[in-house]
Amino acid sequence: MKKHSKQGLCILISVLMMVIGILGAKILQTDFGRVDIRNVSIDSQSGYTLSMDVYVPESATAEDPAATVFVQHGGNNNKEEIQHYCIELARRGYVAIGVDMYGMGESEALPDDQWLTQGRGLYDAVRYGVTLPYVDTERISLLGYSRGGKAAGEALECDNAELNVVKAIFLIHSDPIVRNSEGYADVYGARDVAVLADKNDEFFFSEKANDDGTYSNDANKYAENLSSPAEYVINNSAQSFLYFGEDPANTSEQRVAETVYEKDYGDAIGTRQIFVSNETHMSGWYSPLVMNRVLQFFDRVMPTGTTLSENSYIYTIWNIFKLLALAGLVMFGASLIVWMTNCTKAFKAADRGPQELRPVASGSARAWFWMTQLASILLSILVIWFLNRQGLASYRDALFTSANPTYHGLIALLCGAVNIVLTTIWYVCCGKKQGFDLNASGFGLNWNACLKTIAVVLITVASMLLIVFSVDYLVDVNFLFIYWGFMKFGTNRIPGMILVAPMYILFYVVMSISINSINFTQVLGKHKWLSNLIISFIAAIPTLFILCYVYGIFKATGSNPMFGGLASAATAVYAFPGFVFVAIFVCRMIYQNTGNPYLGGILCGIMAAIAEWNVCEIRVHTPGTAYDGTGLVYTLLVVGFIVIIGCLIFLSRQRQKG
Repeated sequence: MKKHSKQGLCILISVLMMVIGILGAKILQTDFGRVDIRNVSIDSQSGYTLSMDVYVPESATAEDPAATVFVQHGGNNNKEEIQHYCIELARRGYVAIGVDMYGMGESEALPDDQWLTQGRGLYDAVRYGVTLPYVDTERISLLGYSRGGKAAGEALECDNAELNVVKAIFLIHSDPIVRNSEGYADVYGARDVAVLADKNDEFFFSEKANDDGTYSNDANKYAENLSSPAEYVINNSAQSFLYFGEDPANTSEQRVAETVYEKDYGDAIGTRQIFVSNETHMSGWYSPLVMNRVLQFFDRVMPTGTTLSENSYIYTIWNIFKLLALAGLVMFGASLIVWMTNCTKAFKAADRGPQELRPVASGSARAWFWMTQLASILLSILVIWFLNRQGLASYRDALFTSANPTYHGLIALLCGAVNIVLTTIWYVCCGKKQGFDLNASGFGLNWNACLKTIAVVLITVASMLLIVFSVDYLVDVNFLFIYWGFMKFGTNRIPGMILVAPMYILFYVVMSISINSINFTQVLGKHKWLSNLIISFIAAIPTLFILCYVYGIFKATGSNPMFGGLASAATAVYAFPGFVFVAIFVCRMIYQNTGNPYLGGILCGIMAAIAEWNVCEIRVHTPGTAYDGTGLVYTLLVVGFIVIIGCLIFLSRQRQKG
């Protein structure tokens, strides 16, 4: 009865957290009912399905149409990534239209040879938007973050050739266009254009070798910089932009940041402005400074008469509600697993009983713990460095149609292989000699327990997804907090999830065995919660080190250290430390209550694959052409699987020997 009450209370608390978070987010994102959010899916003029969210303030009507901002997210993400900009713009009387780039979110994927056309979907959204009666076609603007900024430039070229309705553009952490095939050029003309340049940007705001003014995301990831982003305003690209396309060699004096520069085009006046922030590329997802500059710009070029200042935000509180809802969802999943395992006869076979921290056998056991942890951290960092050196952060082929899940899956699989090898060495050299009992640790499960374990996890995953999809359908709220979380997805993403799931599952199962079956001890103290927090932090250190290394050197020198030759090394693992920390903590808490290390490992592996494929870019290769694939990826996959499965079989046989 005590178990029933405890787990039932945890489930109840998690549901309350979700309800409060969901309702709070819903109220704020609709500005207390003053903004109507419409989910739109169209067959675009380009012939593909395009998904958008249209935020319509109550002041925007057919009789009084409103200034409109088309908001474009960055790479490997979706319109929900930039939802906070739509929320704040709509509060100020703008119609805000968040667009899913082709191949991302719910928009259809394009063949590669059409990837750079139509602003990757942004200009198809403009074509649709100008038909809406509450949109003022004389006041149309584009807002693009990162790759979305490049999409805004591509959409601009379409606009020059077609409708000529775009009047203003704001680029967040993305280079403006300053060259064409003939050299420096003024492609923006009589428009208001502003750029927010961060001093620690991994992709943009540097002069690069053989820079021809074109943009290739994959190429930029490996491009050595000739100048520092911290000095962007004084480089040739920025000066040409501020001089409306003139060659900097022909200008008389250096123009500066923050100042608005004007040029009279006869029938209209165009402006150029560069804002500078001492931030990183990824801060565009959450930074109040970025939001301030965005709102300041649009209030200057397309004022709505709002009384709200550029410092009046609700999106920060909205994010807190989103975090509460996400925390509730994670807690619900963990609590449901424990409840089904502890409190139901059907799944009792998966329960090995509650666990207490085991005493540390000796001083040598402590030494072995710290040696294996240090070795795991160092070797995991080396694994990521090696993958970067091979250029695998951009790898795609006919099977792996998205680069990020493949790259992250390889990191997980190979780091898992490192961990299980170290665990096996520990057992042979230390644990076995000190009488460590693999049977008592929960490492071994009979077939009945295995099947019940898998069933419990699948029921939990299905329950969590049912909540995610139901909440989205009923109240249009997702469980995304900045760049962590879950949201609804189309069936086209399921094959990719299934493909990478084994890599993540093996990683988290191996990690769960290591931190639970092997290291659920008092080596980090006798307090369970503190021990759980410390062991979770240790697991997050490898990718946290890369973030600190890259941005630390960036801050100190102004230059990108190119970890493993990859300019975007920090961006590529930005979400890892937080996700790994929470996942390992969840594994630890589930084991603490069930004694089963596989429950948390399988759950976190599946949810990691889902979270990855929620937002990644899907690419479709051009028919009739071949991928430049490499056998290295498949070799690493085979090696990783063989090493992990081989070590697990070895440890299983040792367990059977007693």
